[in-house]
Amino acid sequence: MIVSRGVWDDAGTSSTLSNIFQNYDSTKLSQIYIETKKPNTRLCQSFFQISEFSLIKRLYKWRIKTGQRVDTLYEEDSDIARQEANTMEYVRGHRSFAYNILRDLLWHLNGWKSKELRSFIKEENPDVLWLTGSPLILMNRLSLYVVNQAGKPFCLYEMDDVYSYKNCGQNPFKYIYRFFLRRRVRCLMKGAGQVFVISPKMKQEFDSLFGIDSIVLTKGIDFTDRPFHGVTPEKPVNMVYAGNLLYGRLSTVEKLALALDEVNSQGRRLVLTIYTGTPVSDAVKEKMTKKGSVIFHDPVPYAQVEEVIRQSDVVLFAETFEEKKKNTARLSFSTKITDYLSGGKCLLAIGPGDIAPMEYLIENDAAVAVTNVQEISRKLEYLLAPGIIEQYARKAYDCGKRNHDKHKLDEIVFGKLKAISYNESPTIS
Repeated sequence: MIVSRGVWDDAGTSSTLSNIFQNYDSTKLSQIYIETKKPNTRLCQSFFQISEFSLIKRLYKWRIKTGQRVDTLYEEDSDIARQEANTMEYVRGHRSFAYNILRDLLWHLNGWKSKELRSFIKEENPDVLWLTGSPLILMNRLSLYVVNQAGKPFCLYEMDDVYSYKNCGQNPFKYIYRFFLRRRVRCLMKGAGQVFVISPKMKQEFDSLFGIDSIVLTKGIDFTDRPFHGVTPEKPVNMVYAGNLLYGRLSTVEKLALALDEVNSQGRRLVLTIYTGTPVSDAVKEKMTKKGSVIFHDPVPYAQVEEVIRQSDVVLFAETFEEKKKNTARLSFSTKITDYLSGGKCLLAIGPGDIAPMEYLIENDAAVAVTNVQEISRKLEYLLAPGIIEQYARKAYDCGKRNHDKHKLDEIVFGKLKAISYNESPTIS
């Protein structure tokens, strides 16, 4: 049984569950989630949805059901369900820290602890639980509740910095929130039969903090029909960025655009094409594109990202240098990185050298790395030197095959799930 915040969507930009469990027996999987959306997957057939919209309505209509079993094979989304999904998507899209506090207060009323949820857990009777970690107190409370209701061993998969105070800045309320979050994270860490983490940097920190031996688990790549084809750069060289420009990434890409204008001052040698759904003002777009070094496109569906990568010469990974925002990615590992590595393309990585994704790419020599904005122009010249793009395309592919092979990761994950299913059932609080 999987407990996670998001709905299971094979076609979504965050298809972590689909990647991890795509070779698992779908009849032996179930999921509890809290998004007001219907799952879109054939990898799992049994779902329980806790509706936050219903938690709000329960404040004035206390008999309302806050959770329900979802049948993806036969049920169609109702108009009410679609309205709820649109409302909650809008609210989450305009969220703030204050919104997170109000959300947790709503969950603290315990309206989600329903007989329907308890019945679902009892009927599914899982052998083992898969808990997806979260920086939200409410999700950790839900995970603790499901563990105690099921009475079965569990593993924990952490993908965010859920423990340090480095994301709190100067906000005392964030420190208080993180204090209470840490208490629940410690409980889960203590009771977990196995902890999986998203990056080597996270493994190093969590192993030291909790005295555990965690396993690094990223998105896996199936190399069975994915040979290395090599790269023959076009003129001008085609560089691609596909993803959002949130959390300060836009400022990094703006600096890159200025460097590209400099490199192209004697002729177009390198052009960056950006596919993003992040709103960018007309003024910023005009500034970045006026000299022809940058082209903006609407985002493409996730299923088409692989084709966009295939048609490129260089792919761009960018994180912010802004002090207030850079800790967002401090321990993370973007799925874009494995997508890029699997494509066998030269990777240009720009970001602080002390965050997990940059550390990983530098240690594996899998990218042309820029850790100082003052060095962007010089590194672009290096990138355009004869043979460098071809050389780093090969290095990226070899890194992906060495560290992210899907079949090897399946053996590790499924082996651990089987092993901990024989553990004694923990009781945590």
